Amino acid sequence: MHTTMFRRHPALLAAVEEIDGERRITVSVDDGKPPLLVDDPRLLAALSVLPPDAFTQEQALKAWDVAGLGDVAEQLWTYCVTAAGLVVTTAAAGPHRHDAYHQATRSYPFLDMGRAEAFDTDNSLMRDYMATDAYPPVYTDLPRRQRWPLAKADQVSDCGPGGYRLAEQLALLFDGTFGERRRLDPSDTGTYLQVELIFKAVPSGGARHPTEALLWLRADGMPEGLYHYSVRANALDLLDVQPDPSALADACPALPALMDGPGPLAVVMLASAVERPMWRYRDARSARAVLVDVGHVVQHLAEAGAWLGWTWTDLPGFDAQALADHTGLDAGSMPVLAMGVLNR
Repeated sequence: MHTTMFRRHPALLAAVEEIDGERRITVSVDDGKPPLLVDDPRLLAALSVLPPDAFTQEQALKAWDVAGLGDVAEQLWTYCVTAAGLVVTTAAAGPHRHDAYHQATRSYPFLDMGRAEAFDTDNSLMRDYMATDAYPPVYTDLPRRQRWPLAKADQVSDCGPGGYRLAEQLALLFDGTFGERRRLDPSDTGTYLQVELIFKAVPSGGARHPTEALLWLRADGMPEGLYHYSVRANALDLLDVQPDPSALADACPALPALMDGPGPLAVVMLASAVERPMWRYRDARSARAVLVDVGHVVQHLAEAGAWLGWTWTDLPGFDAQALADHTGLDAGSMPVLAMGVLNR
């Protein structure tokens, strides 16, 4: 006889939210619908003691009985399976089984952009946003002492027998990763609102490109110090704020061991202009748009660096607040989310 197997919904998400001025426990399986408000803590207890993988109805009822929920076990089962969909058959879980994270962190409200009317709905939403908040700048400009223009990566000539010159390598690394490739000007046709966007070599959710590069650079022919890659100018800007290298080392204990040697060195700090994706994706769970963007940049720098003979080394365990203090960044609006060393 076939026994039906069940499991908790793979997109099940329990959270504490502020609703009407009160902190409430909510449970949801579909972030496109309002969450369920949990008024009875026994529901959370019941969900927490279910077996982690597949189970039968009998096994669920037994687990609840052991947990002291036997007197309401049948009602809990009916509610979880039939009324709320918190428990589903393993067949119904289907492809969601392995993408629970993505199901639980989709932007809210979710629009199915496969439907034609979704574009009109989305554009109306953008108009509402524009009416209350100015769209954040697509470029970051920091106070500078000096500017070192770079060539565009696609204009760097093929390398000769001696390889690429250092200036060409920096162009390939930083314009090739962060540089502007295409730009959409803001426009409003009356029926469609287009905000200003720029496109880069690295992918970015909604073309928001929040990741900015600061680097403490040691290279022949350039002053040693802290630079910012200016996307607007395609240049390395030597900043007004110049921390001592020892201050950076204090903020990142793993750094000193990688700073020795005579070769060129770039201590890269990847900061995120978080307001760019926040303006577009207005839900705390859309933080992944920021984090995935940083991940794309790290991988691109590592791959491009390896092709040019540089080695990328991740620097974990840094003090983000200390880095903000030393570099003049605002840790709230432009936090440093990743750090690494490029050296030869």
